[in-house]
Amino acid sequence: MESYGCWINGERRNGERWAFLVDPSTGAAFARTTMAGASLVEAAVESARLSLPAWRSTPAHRRSALLHSLAAAIRSHVEELAGLLSREVGKPMGAAADEALSSSALLDYCAEESLRITGEMPLQGYHRERVLIVREPVGVVAAITPFNYPLSTLTSKIGPALGVGCTLVAKPDEHTPLSTLRLAELASEAGFPPGVFNVVTGTGHETGRLLVDHPDPRLITFTGSTAVGKGIQAASARWVRKVILELGGHCPAVLCADAPWRRLLPQLVAQTFKNCGQYCYRITHMLVAREIYSDFLREMVEAVARLRVGPASDPMTELGPLNHPEILERLSGQVAAAVREGARVETGGRILTVGEGGFYFAPTVLTGVTSGMAIMREEVFGPVAIIAPFDDVESAIDEANATPYGLAAYLFTADLGQAMECADRLEAGSVWINRIHQSYAEAPFGGMKESGLGREKSHFGVEEFTELKTIYLSY
Repeated sequence: MESYGCWINGERRNGERWAFLVDPSTGAAFARTTMAGASLVEAAVESARLSLPAWRSTPAHRRSALLHSLAAAIRSHVEELAGLLSREVGKPMGAAADEALSSSALLDYCAEESLRITGEMPLQGYHRERVLIVREPVGVVAAITPFNYPLSTLTSKIGPALGVGCTLVAKPDEHTPLSTLRLAELASEAGFPPGVFNVVTGTGHETGRLLVDHPDPRLITFTGSTAVGKGIQAASARWVRKVILELGGHCPAVLCADAPWRRLLPQLVAQTFKNCGQYCYRITHMLVAREIYSDFLREMVEAVARLRVGPASDPMTELGPLNHPEILERLSGQVAAAVREGARVETGGRILTVGEGGFYFAPTVLTGVTSGMAIMREEVFGPVAIIAPFDDVESAIDEANATPYGLAAYLFTADLGQAMECADRLEAGSVWINRIHQSYAEAPFGGMKESGLGREKSHFGVEEFTELKTIYLSY
């Protein structure tokens, strides 16, 4: 069983305590990682702080070239990284390879976008004076990432941070640290100086808390639950520190009567159940016009019931396991509570036994769920879809907005005017109309309400890692 230490100042560092990593497909331990305590967290932050002056003074074209080199390294190690992701997350190999490749593409985008950071010099006409408005790197960044997409969420943070001249300490989820550690090694091999990109491993309660409570990071970028995000925001208020929070979602899809729903059905199933429903902008709640509701529900249930559940190593698997037993227990409890409150299980709704172990839940469709039920106020992180009819689109939009979350929404209608009116009313950071695809690198991604603060991706996301400075120059 291999042991993995933290990555600090360009080398592995072991702590005194260790935790086992468990394969979600089997429930068996396969490796162990260091549980970073106060001394290792301090060493990682100090490494980032000491490397900051030289890194921010590195020419932008050199930083960009290094990001391109890291992107190329991911592509040349895609099978290795996919294997790590599949083993630690529990996702099928094809999906794991897609995550690695999309991470590579995002780093390439950030490498180019970081070259376009500019300032301004307004023509104000003051005698013998110029006003310079410049952007500079915010400083040391702490990046805390989740278990569901450990590589792609990491690159959405390190790409802009390293590109604009920040240094970084990453803290991956305790269940999925291996792809992060390997990426840090690849970054060193690609030529990034020691101390620019550090990794500490351990739990959020201990290692994550030590990192968040450290005074040196000037920005915390976090992807994870709303509850933890609120805690990070509260802790950061102590230093009036910037935060980027990409938090939970409860994302609606509104299907109007004129939508070509049969053609859309494969997209709807994929966006609801890929990664076993473990991602923030998955469709959770489908609101369907009553005229098409019965036919849609029947065909949706049939499609969901056909999904093949199995271990990540099986090439026939469409839905792998949930990542760890705690999330399996929580999801099972949410479905059971909804049923007690009056919801109906159309398919699934139970824990599955696959092989000799693992954390499997049957892909599930619930109906009869009302706005007052607990499952409508909580993020549902698993393979569960809630389907309900509506009689008019105005009430559907009101119901879609009746949640504390506002990450993403989906709308399907042939009426373009109605689509734009509804998009204006939907309280979500991203709205997809008449098609579903992965969010683009060129477009900002983030949430409204309790789904987060700030944006990732695009030039807006890159600028989040900078501070504006105004210089008054008299001569």
